[in-house]
Amino acid sequence: MQSPKDLGAYCLNAFTRAVPASLAAFYRIDDGLSACDFQLHGGHAQMHDSYLRRYRHLDPLQPSLCQRLGRQVVPLRDAQALQSRQHNEGYQTFLSQHDVVDVTEVLFYTQNRPVLGISLLRKSRFGRFTPHELDALQSLQEMLQLAVAQRVFEPAPALAEPVPATLTEREAQLVPLLRQGLSNKAMARALGIAPSTVKTHLDHLYRKLNVTNRTELVSRLYL
Repeated sequence: MQSPKDLGAYCLNAFTRAVPASLAAFYRIDDGLSACDFQLHGGHAQMHDSYLRRYRHLDPLQPSLCQRLGRQVVPLRDAQALQSRQHNEGYQTFLSQHDVVDVTEVLFYTQNRPVLGISLLRKSRFGRFTPHELDALQSLQEMLQLAVAQRVFEPAPALAEPVPATLTEREAQLVPLLRQGLSNKAMARALGIAPSTVKTHLDHLYRKLNVTNRTELVSRLYL
């Protein structure tokens, strides 16, 4: 049976070949309808790290919001209607910092709930997704949806976390919070410690797992 990681690599290759994208990410969707276990395409780890730390809560294309539209392919402009102008402007600031002019989300469902997704991002040299390209994404989604349905992918558990035995108790407590994409301040509040202490524990995790940023860290922990 194909694993989510193998399916992710296949989907990223298939979708970016069918419809050009500057950047892409494949992810699982947990019990709380939050994206997790990201696989990145296009070498944008630093951008993704910034997204997780500061902008994720502003993203109108989060699975919980996309599900409200009841569609499999959701362009950014349609998702923006689901949240406030202030949130949209904040997220647009993040996209503009990285020359991203458009984003489209593709979701895969099991029993009427999203379990897997793909983000496709376009920089200015590609321009926005055209109606013809969105139709192509819809057709490809319908074909791959059959593969997802046949494999009965369960939602990623929101709480059950694989924790390496070498981690300290406090480092292990950070693991589920990292997966949720919380900022240092938010993790500090959740654990009742100072943000500087969180940073120290993160530095230790980076060294133990031989990674340099949060995106790589979460990938090492969960993929």
